[in-house]
Parts: sequence; structure tokens; C-alpha cells
Amino acid sequence: MNKISNWLTYKKRNRNFSFEIIDVTEHNKVDQELIAFLQEKIIFSYRTLDFYKHHFGNDLNEKEIKSYLIEQILPKNESDLDKIVRQGDWGEIFAQVIVSEFTELSIPSAKLRWKINKDKSVFGTDLIAFNDSDTITDIYYFEIKTRYKPNIKEGTTPNRHYIPTIAHQSLLKDAMSPTESIFNYLQMQYYEKEDYNSAKKYSDLVKNSKLYSKIFEIFLILEKSKYQEKILEELENLPPSLSPLNVTIVLIDNLQELVTKTWDDIENTLVSKLRNLPPT
Repeated sequence: MNKISNWLTYKKRNRNFSFEIIDVTEHNKVDQELIAFLQEKIIFSYRTLDFYKHHFGNDLNEKEIKSYLIEQILPKNESDLDKIVRQGDWGEIFAQVIVSEFTELSIPSAKLRWKINKDKSVFGTDLIAFNDSDTITDIYYFEIKTRYKPNIKEGTTPNRHYIPTIAHQSLLKDAMSPTESIFNYLQMQYYEKEDYNSAKKYSDLVKNSKLYSKIFEIFLILEKSKYQEKILEELENLPPSLSPLNVTIVLIDNLQELVTKTWDDIENTLVSKLRNLPPT
């Protein structure tokens, strides 16, 4: 059993809402080994291991590695806006880890690798995945929200809502959008690699997206002690605009502490990883 399935349980709930609910809960406590695992996932969501290896070569200067990460890769942690970006990036990475571990979906690309500005969130759908087979038939659109106080409504008065409703509105924009920007991006990437078969697959997704089955998922990573079921009741009362709709609820004890610990000294994770590799 790996680190994630040893920590979390993933289970579909007996249906009592119009949408499908998946509950993800902890059955073991977080330890330092798990923190290190999550740190690696963060580091390699921004860049691949091969990228880091070629960038630094065999001259593994600790100060240079840390400076590069801080100055070029990791979002700052100074202002409230910086903290929101870090929290959002963490949630997107964590959601991808869970989807990869507990579902049979294929995730084509780590979205954070195409950040232009490290201190800003990446625009567009948080996560896109496909059925895991040679022929794509289903496209899954995920809107990911990480909240320490999910029981508090957000937004401007009088249009304040619980976070599932806000996530639903973002997904609705994806459903109505005539463009598929991430598929356009993947198509260009594969053309540049001269992998024309893969490029054609994503080209068809751009041209004929209406021919594919679309599934929408609200993915909530929440502080367990602040969660209240009423936040789903507001979502239930919305007009049925998205179908099929899934809601994954990940409840974590001391979520803010976990996020903070994951970012603390994260540069050392890359230093250790690179030093343990054989020289190129």
C-alpha cells in the first residue's frame, strides 16, 4: 500500500443529492515521510526531474539550487495574495495526486508547468482528465477549491455563496466556453516534439469537443473541523445546469498546518533528490 492510500480512504457515498458525492477521509495521521512525499509532488509539478537534472548538471551547489527554486519556481509567501496562490497551487497538486491514486483517469499534463508568472495562478480549468484508453471518449473537468473555513460564505453582498456554489459557477463557464485552451496547448507541444499521432488526438479535441462526453467535478479540500453539510444544500438548490456532476469532498484535520509544513524547507527536498542521483 502506498503513502496516499495508506493515509486516505476514497469512497462513493450513497446518493442523497442530485449529484454524485465521493468522500475522501483520513484513516491514518500525517507523518514526516508523507510530508516529504507531498513536497516531492510539489517540486515535480512545476518542473520534471529531468529538467532539474539538466539545469543543474553535476554541479550540485546547494545555495544555487535553493536560490533557483525561490527566485524562479515557487510562488512567494509574503502578502495575503501570495498565500492564496500557494494555497491554490497546493490544492491543485494534491487533487491531482488523489485523482491519480484512486481513479482510472489519465491526466495529460501538469498544468502548473505552463505558468508564465510563478506568483500568479494559472488561468483556465484547474484539472482536465480523460478515460484511460487509446481512444478518448470522456473529458473530465475539475474545479478545485482548498479552504480552511468552508462554512463561511464568500463573495460580495448580496451575492455571497458557499464554496461549492462558487466552484459550480466556474465549471459552468467551462461548459459554455467554445474554446479548449489546454487541448490547444497540448496539441502545440506534441507538434513541436514531432509526435504527430498525439498531436492529432488533441487537435480533434479542439475541433470537435462537442462530440465528446463531458463530466464535471467539484473537488473540495476542506478543514474537517469546519465542514458542515449545509454547504452542499445550497448547491443542490441550484438549477441543474451541469450533468453529470460529481463532488469530491476531502476532509483533512489541521489542513492549514499540513499546507504550511509541506512548503517549509521544500527546497531541501530537491537538494536531497538531486544529490542521491547518479552523475550524468
